[in-house]
Amino acid sequence: MTYKISKITLWPIALMLKAPFRTAHNTTQERPLTIIAIDVQDMSSRITVTGYGEVQSFADCAYAPENQQLSRHLLAHHFIPALKAYQFSDIKAVTSYLQQITPFGSFARAGIEMALWDALGKLQHKSLAQMIGGIHQRVPVGIAISLLSEPSQLLTQIKQAHAMGYERIKLKVDAKATDFDQIKWLLARFKTQHFSLDANSSFTLTSAQSLSPLDAPNLDFIEQPFGVHDFVQHATFQRMSNIKLSLDESINALDDIHTSIALSANHVLTIKQGKIGGIQTAIEAIRLAQQHHVLPWIGGMLSSGLGRAVDLALASLPGIAFPGDISDSQRYFEQDIIHQRLTIHHGHIKVPTEYGIGVTIDEAIIKQHLTATPQVFTS
Repeated sequence: MTYKISKITLWPIALMLKAPFRTAHNTTQERPLTIIAIDVQDMSSRITVTGYGEVQSFADCAYAPENQQLSRHLLAHHFIPALKAYQFSDIKAVTSYLQQITPFGSFARAGIEMALWDALGKLQHKSLAQMIGGIHQRVPVGIAISLLSEPSQLLTQIKQAHAMGYERIKLKVDAKATDFDQIKWLLARFKTQHFSLDANSSFTLTSAQSLSPLDAPNLDFIEQPFGVHDFVQHATFQRMSNIKLSLDESINALDDIHTSIALSANHVLTIKQGKIGGIQTAIEAIRLAQQHHVLPWIGGMLSSGLGRAVDLALASLPGIAFPGDISDSQRYFEQDIIHQRLTIHHGHIKVPTEYGIGVTIDEAIIKQHLTATPQVFTS
């Protein structure tokens, strides 16, 4: 089958968080996103549907060089002009085509690709999970807890997450601000609860000595303790420690995964389709990791329900090693942009089964949260 892109609309929005989310990078109170709507026509049937995607870059460059401003520039001035009246037969062709335009802009590319997967699923009457080979109807999920200044707040949130049945609790930590004696105590207090730590590049090899006492059976891994580009320090620590490391900020393309594998820098790999270039690249990253006995899992990006639905489909693939950062859709935002609620039940969330990504966009909510005039591009 051949498909044609006839219209692309960009909706710049910002969603208010229920509570500030603090990491070693910064504190997020408002989450900017760009929602992409792409009209795609099946050239044989002449049926046109609209697919929706989400650009998940952040407001600033603390987490990654590509922020929302750059993503929107790349979309408006590079990717979308190249897609004018563009015809394609499958997603792989689109992914390759977009990569040829520029090797940068992985967040922007991912948003376009997400919308196209959604559209093709609607045209082919298949869910995203079906299209990518998902095998699980429900997937185990985890929750990320913000870096908190008060120990009592942290304990309260852990108790709440534990009571809700989250299979893994991720604690944000900072080499300079976190009381690691408290972390050790928490690991011992909740022995049946699986944990991970996310350091967001806040450690050096010297300060990482404080991590060694945390080697416990219920600590699944520590995420990105060292610098974004410092595969060597990760490899050095991984050789010296029994604690598994997972790379996040260091992974922005498949080439980065090849580098980490060559250096044995990590035993675990954080997969974020919104950052790595899209769903197709995420699938390839998962397969590459599995081929080299690295354990892949699905990370989160403070995304809306649209992005979380995509993450659920990816988490339904075979061989995903740990519960993903895909908490209940009402966990973070005052208002979400989808009609459905992604609800946790006994530590699992149901994978959407409707055609495409499987959730319905609430355009009224999107319009309420616009931060600029939408841009419309027609062929």
